[in-house]
Amino acid sequence: MQPPARAHGFVTKTIHWLSAGLLAYGYFKGLNNVRQLNQPGLLEFEVIFALALGALFLVRLLWTKYVAGHTRLPQDAPKWEHVASRAVQVGLYASVFGIVLSGLGIALGFVTPMLDGLFMDAMLALHDVTLFALPVFLGVHIFGALWHKIVRRDGVLESMTGRLPI
Repeated sequence: MQPPARAHGFVTKTIHWLSAGLLAYGYFKGLNNVRQLNQPGLLEFEVIFALALGALFLVRLLWTKYVAGHTRLPQDAPKWEHVASRAVQVGLYASVFGIVLSGLGIALGFVTPMLDGLFMDAMLALHDVTLFALPVFLGVHIFGALWHKIVRRDGVLESMTGRLPI
């Protein structure tokens, strides 16, 4: 039996759960219609929120790449687990950055009438696709965490959560 996965540090856990909270907030607050952006206060809030979310995910990406490491999978985990883990991580980051950049593009298009048309259509389409993709990747991420808790019992989930009673 192998030793349990090494726990992530405080900074990594804080960034992870803060990211989760901001994403949940972003989905639950949502916009009913892009035309709501004609309210200057709401437009400003959306831009600030997008910049904050993008900055947090950029810090998260750099932190995991250069300091904390991106995985706690055991070295002897099957290759498919390593490939799936990496694919989901790339998908999560691509989705978040796609949401942020397209959201900022929508805001720019909304306040710059000459960008209406093809630019705005492209930004709205990218935003819709990435808003759909992100929960799919999050679902697979959560499934993988539960897989490691219930099936593999290798401590990967606990490396981010601490001990859980399930």
